[in-house]
Amino acid sequence: MLGFCAWLARLGTGGGAGGANWDVPDEGRAEREFERVQDWFVTHLGLAIGLVVLLVLSGILLWVLLTWLSSRGKFMFLDGVVHNRGAVVEPWHRFRAPGNSLLGLRLVLVILAVITIGVTVALPAFSFLAIGFDEDDLSFAAIVLLGVWMALIAALVCAFLLVGLIVNDFLVPIMWLRGCRALDAWPELRTLLCTNPGIFVLYALVKIVAVVVIGFFVCAAVCATCCIAAIPYLGTVLLLPLFVFLRSYSICFLTQFGPDYAALDGVE
Repeated sequence: MLGFCAWLARLGTGGGAGGANWDVPDEGRAEREFERVQDWFVTHLGLAIGLVVLLVLSGILLWVLLTWLSSRGKFMFLDGVVHNRGAVVEPWHRFRAPGNSLLGLRLVLVILAVITIGVTVALPAFSFLAIGFDEDDLSFAAIVLLGVWMALIAALVCAFLLVGLIVNDFLVPIMWLRGCRALDAWPELRTLLCTNPGIFVLYALVKIVAVVVIGFFVCAAVCATCCIAAIPYLGTVLLLPLFVFLRSYSICFLTQFGPDYAALDGVE
C-alpha cells in the first residue's frame, strides 16, 4: 500500500520501460517514406492540423491528470512515511484540498518555465535565422554569445529544477504539517530559507549526490531483474526503501529547526 502511494507520488516524474526497433532503412527508402508522408500532409492539410492539435491537447490533458494524481499522492506517501503505515482511501480524501493547491502551484511553475525557457531559446534562434547564420563566418564574438546563450538556458533549467526540489522537499511537508494550502505555507518556508541559506545549499548538494547514487542503484536493479524493476508500480514496490529514504531525508532535515517540526518525526 505504501508502494502504491510512492508510485502515485512519482507519476509523471520519469520511469517506465519500453522497446524500440533500431533497424535503420536505407537512405533511398527513408527519403521515399518521408516524401509520402509529406505528400499526405499537403493533400490532407486540414485533417493533419486537426490531428496534431488533438494529439497536443490529449498530451496536455494526460499530463495534467498525472500531475493531479501525483500532487495528491505526494501527501499520501509523506503521511505513510511519517506514520510508518500504508493507507490509501482515508488520506486520499483527507488531502484533497492541499493536493489541489499543490496542483495549481505546479501548473503555474511549469507554465512559467515553458514561457521563460521558450522565449530564451526562440529569440536568439530566430535572430540567427533572420541574419542568415553561416558557420563559415562564425566569429569569436559570435561563439562567446552562443556560449552565454547556452549557459543562460542551462541556468534557467537548473533554477526551475531547484524550485521543484524546494516545493517537493520542503513546501509539501510544511503544507502537510500545518494542514494549509501552498500560498499559506510559503511565508514559513521563505523564512526558513532566508534564515538558513547555507544549510539549505548544503542540503541541495547532498541531495544531488544522493539522487545520482540512487540512480545507479535503480539502473543496477533494472538490469539485475531483467527490467522487471522498470515496470510501473511493481518497480516502485521493489525499490521502495530507496524512495522512502529520499522522502525521509527532507523530513529529518526539517526536524532540526525546532519542536514545531517534531510531528514530522511521527511525534504527535
